[in-house]
Amino acid sequence: MTEGSGAKVRPTATIKSIVKAAVIEQSEKAAALAKEAEAKKEEAGIKVIEVKNTASKKVEEVKADTKKKVEEVKADTKKKVEEVKADTKKKAEKAKKQVVKKVTKAKKTAEKEVKTVEKDIDKKTAAVKKETEKKAKVVKKTAEKKTAEAKKEVKKVAKTAEKTVKKAEKTTAKKVTKAQKEVVKKAADVKKAVAKKVEEVKSAAEPKIKIVLQYGRYDIESSDLSNNARKALGDKYGDIRSLDLYVKPEEGKVYFVADEVTGSFDL
Repeated sequence: MTEGSGAKVRPTATIKSIVKAAVIEQSEKAAALAKEAEAKKEEAGIKVIEVKNTASKKVEEVKADTKKKVEEVKADTKKKVEEVKADTKKKAEKAKKQVVKKVTKAKKTAEKEVKTVEKDIDKKTAAVKKETEKKAKVVKKTAEKKTAEAKKEVKKVAKTAEKTVKKAEKTTAKKVTKAQKEVVKKAADVKKAVAKKVEEVKSAAEPKIKIVLQYGRYDIESSDLSNNARKALGDKYGDIRSLDLYVKPEEGKVYFVADEVTGSFDL
């Protein structure tokens, strides 16, 4: 190999050595770089694995913590539900007891009021019955007195008529017959007048009595009871000798016994 003037001439072996050395140097550098890269790659892989393991561990920890918290929430919720159930049951029992107590109290009050009303009705009924019996006795006594007076008056008139008849007989048979007829007629007229007077006395002596039994929504008059009994018996009413009525407002019924016939009708 020849170079221009002034240049140094190097042997071929030397150039080859230099090139080889350069190549080796570059190869070593490349190998070192490759090794360094591999080391970094390996280091990076280890770090990735560590990161993955750390992440996986944290995920497991988070899962475990979450599961624990879920279990705690469930347990707490269950506890609260049981507490609410227990409290609700307790309140329900308390409310039930209060309701039972109020119902019992209301029942007792109602029973007491019913007993009071029944006693009042019995008392008023007894008073009315007593007053009616008293007035009936007075009326009966007055009627008996008036009847006795009327009988005396009839006897007196009869005696007078008898005297008149005897006197007439002494005169003539014709006059006697005529007098007898007049006496009979007069006696009949007197008898009618006495009967009429007795009825007037009875009517005047008997007061007008109106009995009204008040019970709940009922206003029950004795006249209405008699009329309803008459309707219930129909044609049999004219033949009966006695009629007993039993009023039961709590049933809304009236039971009757007419001689041997029994029955009932609504108030």
